[in-house]
Amino acid sequence: MRTPAVAVTMLLALTATAQAREGASRDSRACLVEVLYSEELPIGPLFHHTVKEALLVTPPHAAPFETTVQKVIPWQVPPPRRGQRTRVSCDSVALQSSFRVF
Repeated sequence: MRTPAVAVTMLLALTATAQAREGASRDSRACLVEVLYSEELPIGPLFHHTVKEALLVTPPHAAPFETTVQKVIPWQVPPPRRGQRTRVSCDSVALQSSFRVF
């Protein structure tokens, strides 16, 4: 009875270590995104807001750059505020897609 318990414990410990390493390497490839300015536009689908945001994107090994995105968010979601930061994948697709800054 002890052998299966020890094996399961070791397996869980190794899995947690591997996930921690993977998360650390993922964070090293993540871009820091900060909201410089945001505004709600008077257009959009019913029960949604269209938000235009000016963002400062800081890749891990490159110079920061500014970009502007427009996205549609549900009316229940608060609009992004100046100074809010988040980390997103540095893929160009991820930067252009609708990511949320909380």
